[in-house]
Amino acid sequence: MILELDTSLLNKYNISINQLVFISLVLNDNQPNNQDIQELLSRVNEEEIQELIQRNIVVVNISDNNQIYSPSEELLKSIKKDRESMFNEFYEVFPVYVTRPDGTKSFLRANINKCRKEYNRIIGKSKAMHNHIMACLRYEIDDKMRTGKIGYMKTMWKWLTQHEWEYYEEQMNLEQQTANSYGTGIL
Repeated sequence: MILELDTSLLNKYNISINQLVFISLVLNDNQPNNQDIQELLSRVNEEEIQELIQRNIVVVNISDNNQIYSPSEELLKSIKKDRESMFNEFYEVFPVYVTRPDGTKSFLRANINKCRKEYNRIIGKSKAMHNHIMACLRYEIDDKMRTGKIGYMKTMWKWLTQHEWEYYEEQMNLEQQTANSYGTGIL
């Protein structure tokens, strides 16, 4: 099982690592109930869970003698704000317009609401995915500026729906491997 942890919650709420794991499990609502999860939950003591409930980070509902934990409205608002700020960062870095090779000006950041929904769907709750996409976008912009091909930049909507960052992540990996191997040969 792979569980992604948003470590920014550690400082934001001043919680322990066990509480962070518990919150991550609560936020991941499509998590199946298997042995790996039971193993993780057994390591979180009841006092840590009660503290999260008292601080209104997690809410508990009792149904048929089962305790069902869910994120509080406060936690969901905080995460939504983080997701909005991630899209805003992406939006700010993406070029506003380019001059196409035929001399026409093309605006690239149209359909902002559709783009926001698509971006949030792609990154989910993953800060790591956001950082990865941002690195790929910056790399593409630098590459196109360096080679004089910025006029071929796709619109934000096409860039997102066609997963354009995947092409540049391969290029970045190849460039990094080449840079790492430079000067390592023996004469």
